[in-house]
Amino acid sequence: MVRNEHKEFISDVTAWKPDVIISSLQSQIDGNARDWKLSVLETIAEWPIARETIAGRTMDYLIAGEAFDWRLLAERLLDACSSKIENEIWWEWLSESALFGGFAESEFMRAVGVDKFRAHLSYFYGVTVEQALLVSVEEEITHTRVASGRELSDGSLERAHELLYGNSRGQLWEVFSLETGLQPIPGRSQGKGAHSLASEDAFTYWLFKLRMERSDPAK
Repeated sequence: MVRNEHKEFISDVTAWKPDVIISSLQSQIDGNARDWKLSVLETIAEWPIARETIAGRTMDYLIAGEAFDWRLLAERLLDACSSKIENEIWWEWLSESALFGGFAESEFMRAVGVDKFRAHLSYFYGVTVEQALLVSVEEEITHTRVASGRELSDGSLERAHELLYGNSRGQLWEVFSLETGLQPIPGRSQGKGAHSLASEDAFTYWLFKLRMERSDPAK
């Protein structure tokens, strides 16, 4: 039975204690381990915090207030609740590429709530699919160079950004950084790997929206 206690993300977290929700999840899983995945999704429906910093790691569940990474939140919940589900088991679930975590679309939507379901789709198309598109274009550029007998170089990623978004990765990151305030990891270059996973996802979503704007003839 799916509960209907869906909550949306809030900004004021001063009076909210995550331990209550996490403790409830642990009790649910320990009491009915067969439905542990559904219990996690129902807990996600109740979770109101869009962003946390835990042990120095930024957990940005709702990118740009629009794109919801439910797997990141599920990881945070399962890691914290110390349930009897082995880490390898839930890591395998979260690593699956299935769009709705192995659930039917309607069941997933009922479990997490309509708004979080829609935000999940925004993450899927704006981050997951966009990353796949970028890799595909990068590989096609490399294949074209090889087929034409040209020497391989490290410029395929930069060229892919130029083709898709109209500028180099470094220049795009500078604009993104100015707009969002996110900075690269200290001591690293502006290349791939210079940023945390959270900022990489945020950057990818920003690139997706930029590409949509560039492809809109009305703009």
